Amino acid sequence: MVWVYVVVMTLTAPVTKDSNFIVHSPNMAFKTEEVCQHWREFDMTRLYKSRPNEGAKAVSLCVPLPFNIDIES
Repeated sequence: MVWVYVVVMTLTAPVTKDSNFIVHSPNMAFKTEEVCQHWREFDMTRLYKSRPNEGAKAVSLCVPLPFNIDIES
């Protein structure tokens, strides 16, 4: 099992040449839920503090996915 950190972000104001905004928040995979949740807390705090305005929102999840590397085909 791997845990995938997924982020969805929205910005309700239009982006123009005078009001551009770049956010880096990669989707990542972790070996345990605990590590994924720790990263999620850190990243969501960073995203909240760096948001361009009150209308900017972010939602994130740690999702379990089966990952069977030991199974032979």
